[in-house]
Amino acid sequence: MPTAGLRSAAELEFISRHPDALHGSLSLDPQALDTPDGVSQALRALADFDSFSASLRALLIDRHTQHVAETPLAGRESQPTRFGGDVEHAAAVAEIASLQNTSEAAAARTMNFSVALVNLHPALHEALAAGDITEAHARAIVDQASSLPESVAEAFGIEALSRLHTRKGRVRTPGEFRAVVRDLRERLHPESIVRRRAAAREDRRVWLQPDEDGMCTLSALLPAETATSMYARIDAVARSARGREGEVRTLAQLRADAFINLALADRLDPASTGTPAASVPSPEELLGGVKAEIVVHIPLAVALGASDDVAQLEGYGVIDADTARLLAAAAPTWQRIFTDDEGVPVKLGRSTYRPPAGLVRFIQYRDGTCLVPGCSCAARRSEIDHTIEWQDGGTTDAENLTLLCPKHHALKSLALFRLRREAAEGSAPTVAGTKLPKEPPKVSGQLLWETLLGTILPAEPLSRDHILGPRTVRLPAGPVETVETAELAGPRGPRGPRDPEMPPTPTPRDSPLPKPPPARGSWDIQTSDGDEPPPF
Repeated sequence: MPTAGLRSAAELEFISRHPDALHGSLSLDPQALDTPDGVSQALRALADFDSFSASLRALLIDRHTQHVAETPLAGRESQPTRFGGDVEHAAAVAEIASLQNTSEAAAARTMNFSVALVNLHPALHEALAAGDITEAHARAIVDQASSLPESVAEAFGIEALSRLHTRKGRVRTPGEFRAVVRDLRERLHPESIVRRRAAAREDRRVWLQPDEDGMCTLSALLPAETATSMYARIDAVARSARGREGEVRTLAQLRADAFINLALADRLDPASTGTPAASVPSPEELLGGVKAEIVVHIPLAVALGASDDVAQLEGYGVIDADTARLLAAAAPTWQRIFTDDEGVPVKLGRSTYRPPAGLVRFIQYRDGTCLVPGCSCAARRSEIDHTIEWQDGGTTDAENLTLLCPKHHALKSLALFRLRREAAEGSAPTVAGTKLPKEPPKVSGQLLWETLLGTILPAEPLSRDHILGPRTVRLPAGPVETVETAELAGPRGPRGPRDPEMPPTPTPRDSPLPKPPPARGSWDIQTSDGDEPPPF
């Protein structure tokens, strides 16, 4: 039976929007949709094309980095050494991030993979172009070879590629292959595991990944013995508390609450005593003990209890009204931020040579993150920058101040990348790094970020309209998922398999969404009264 919803063969044809660079077209035979065998062949053909596309992308990105290397990087004089002297790498990553509309972390991973694949693993690159492997297979080899000396990387890649098939000839999945390549690296690595372990310890870190429904994932890369000891303590406390009378939380929930308590209060008794531990506080009970600064943007109507609309937890996103009010009650300081009809702050301070704390706060709230497109560096980790440099006639006021992360601030200070405004009608352009007349230049027009190779993108503050602005659509409430139907549905979706000891959580709501608050202001709440501006 023909597939419904397809109106013409043209819908199955791809033609690039950039015909000067990518010629011709790619089309799918509509008859392939009529039989299972036809669909299977089409999927295999697309898999081959995906592999070829990945190989071509790697070639183009490698060539792009060469163009950056061939571009003069002198920049502004009398600047301190930046990026450990490797300005070329930093500029190349920023170029690729702007070009592909990705974060710089993703751009760095793509660039490192592409350069290594093309220059260190030609046989692997050829296999990818031929469709013999997927990009995931290639990444498994390149990632494991990255810690090997370059002189042996190619030989390791060829040896790893020979393990692509099982004994009976089946192509290993990327997950299976990754495990094989990892074990092969451990066995063939020319350096001792002691030295490698010492080097790996330098990569230890903690990171936060937002999740749905007011949840997030906190992850840590730690030495194995440290992490297992931490988990053992958390597990022991949870198991001990589970036996207390009236305790209804599952073991998985108790582990999570014990972990929260260790991070925020650290008042759990060691489980080695063999006696039942004190009751593990719930997350709500711990909010009052938060010491680090967090910022909550909460509409006035929500703060006063007149609305149950959402608020925004800075660095995360949407939180419910009850959680916002709990944080508000625990906050030692509140700051009133007036906003215009689009939710942008309009007044908070004064202008001086060095921005006072109040003006710094205003810029942080207004911009939200680094203004470079695609960069999500939080305001607290970004730096205040003069769009038109002070030495070029720029003034210290809200219109000429923006947030830039340390990396983009350095690239701009070196005059390799530019943050500028479109010139107002009848005036000369205001470009950072350009000598200007004696009178202060007028700051007007849209902010633009211009890269080393000339890519120009609009620079704009973090938008909060989707959270704090008026509600533009109202979705109907769905049926509530019961425990029985949730059990039949199996493991959870994007959060992975459900802990067997964790009961399923109903996700849909059975009540209509609340009306948006009438107030146009918002309360920004800090849970500490520190007011230190970021470094310049």
